[in-house]
Amino acid sequence: MKKTLFFVLFTLAFYANTNAQDKIKLKTGAIVKARVLKVSGTEITYYKIFKLKDPKLKMPKSDVDYIQYENGKIVYMGKNIAKKGTAANPTKKTTTKKTTTKKK
Repeated sequence: MKKTLFFVLFTLAFYANTNAQDKIKLKTGAIVKARVLKVSGTEITYYKIFKLKDPKLKMPKSDVDYIQYENGKIVYMGKNIAKKGTAANPTKKTTTKKTTTKKK
């Protein structure tokens, strides 16, 4: 029983650790699992996951489609991308009522 419990806890801890990372989706379709440190105007600075002691790596921002952060937030790197539900492209259409005045 103790061995089974230890195995289950170890598996859950490993699974939680492997999902706690950022994902960089390249325009080629490849996904890089990393820890994003900084996103500047032209490049992204990151560490490869499980290699945090290695030097910082840099990648041109133009090669990246989007970054999905650990908390689930997705940041697209394209120009003027307006996804459904954002402020630039709301899902709910606003309608204005026309008011008419009657003359007596």
